Amino acid sequence: MIPLSEAPIPPSFPASMRFFRTFTFYISRFNIFGSIIFQLHISRFLKIIFVLIFCSSFLLCAQPRQLTLQGAVELAKENSPYFFRAKNTYERSYWRFQNFKANFKPQIRLNATAPTFFRSINPVTQPDGSIEFRRVNQANNSIGLNIVQNIGLTGGQLRFGTALQRTDNFLAGQASFFLSSPFTLAYDQNALLYNELKWRKLIEPLTYETANRGYDEDMEGAGLTAVGVFFEGLIAQVAVEISLTNQANTDTLYKISKERFSIGKITENELLQLELNMLNAQNQVNEAKVNLEIASQNLKRILGLPLTEQLVYTLPPPIPALSISPELALSEARNNRKALIDFKTQRLEADRQLAEAKGSNSINFSVLANVGTQQTGQRFSDAYSNLQNRQYIGVNIDVPIQDWGYRKSQIKLAKANRELVEVTVKQEEITFEQEIYLQAMRFNQQNGQLTVAQKADTIAQRRLEITKQRYLLGKISITDLNIALNETVQARQNYVNVLKTYWTSFYTLRRLTLFDFQRMEKITYGEKRF
Repeated sequence: MIPLSEAPIPPSFPASMRFFRTFTFYISRFNIFGSIIFQLHISRFLKIIFVLIFCSSFLLCAQPRQLTLQGAVELAKENSPYFFRAKNTYERSYWRFQNFKANFKPQIRLNATAPTFFRSINPVTQPDGSIEFRRVNQANNSIGLNIVQNIGLTGGQLRFGTALQRTDNFLAGQASFFLSSPFTLAYDQNALLYNELKWRKLIEPLTYETANRGYDEDMEGAGLTAVGVFFEGLIAQVAVEISLTNQANTDTLYKISKERFSIGKITENELLQLELNMLNAQNQVNEAKVNLEIASQNLKRILGLPLTEQLVYTLPPPIPALSISPELALSEARNNRKALIDFKTQRLEADRQLAEAKGSNSINFSVLANVGTQQTGQRFSDAYSNLQNRQYIGVNIDVPIQDWGYRKSQIKLAKANRELVEVTVKQEEITFEQEIYLQAMRFNQQNGQLTVAQKADTIAQRRLEITKQRYLLGKISITDLNIALNETVQARQNYVNVLKTYWTSFYTLRRLTLFDFQRMEKITYGEKRF
């Protein structure tokens, strides 16, 4: 135990405070230094996160789009110029039909004349035949409300209305007058032998149905256009792949042949031929890349894709075991295509022209009938008291007596046009049926051709590998190797071209029939709203 005398003396209060302050000073400095280090680490961490996000987004943006045939077709039906043209064409027909339907509904019209003031001196014929000049100083006001209804059965127009007119005379001693027509019923018939409204009621619905089906055909046409530009890009991409493969093959063969030439296994002529093949392969790669870029730019413009976006075309597989009956295709085309409606419309239009020629160039009648009430008075109430009846009927007759054959020639011209339309429509019907029947047969033939082309491509690839091995062993010449290379290129290109023909035939048949032979259902694009 430490003696009391040897025990340490505790520091005085000021010394203890100095120690505490020193301790807290270093602790605070340590906290500041630690917070600075922590903030530096946080800032570095945020920078790293930002760089990673930026790089990942850049890589995602730079990743090319995998474009399939079906994807290209859907894009064409949503964003291509062909889609907007089809939409605008249909919209025009839609509003034309709405205008036609509105023409057979009651039209309410308000007509009014704002105050019309005039001051003049007018000549007035007296009962004895003399002329006296009188000063006129007055204002006229009028307002009327009419309901107009076209009558499709007769081709006339029925009007029901009411009107009020006020005349103010400003000369001394003269008053104002009201003229009322509380009730007016009028019927106007311009022609009795030709009814324009009846023919419009027959033709306009057919025209609108033609526009409906035409919209569906235009949408399928947009898809068919997309098939064409898609395969142009795909063929260009396959050409790039073939040229790159050829470049790698020729480069490898040239390097191996240089070693064989150094030991005397091949002649200098063969080495030069391989070097020439390598240079030609390099040129083919450059040319193929330019063609691919041109085809891709064309496709992007048609599909509405960004021009800077990179595309990779996916080789579409054929539809497994699909055979289309020509009779089914023809039956669906007759039910769905606009051509059949258009044929009927052409015949009706020719009949209308013939009826117009007969009705307009013979005896013409026009009828105007008007019944109602009227009254006049100096006060407003007087104009609606003790109403007087008002009737009018008029019949106009126009009879051609001598027209030097004008009427007869007009009718003969309309008949000749009717016969021409009938002959033309019959020929178009035959062409219509032949086109669909032959297109169905052509598509069915593509199945066999596609199988042969695919097998030929596989055989050519296998033969090229065997030929390269035999050439390296010195068993065949450079000529045989070049033949194998060319046959491989031709087989690959032929397969892609046959695949293009196959899908083009399929989408052409869809457009010609408006029928989906995969789902076995009618092609329609639903209700169009504007």
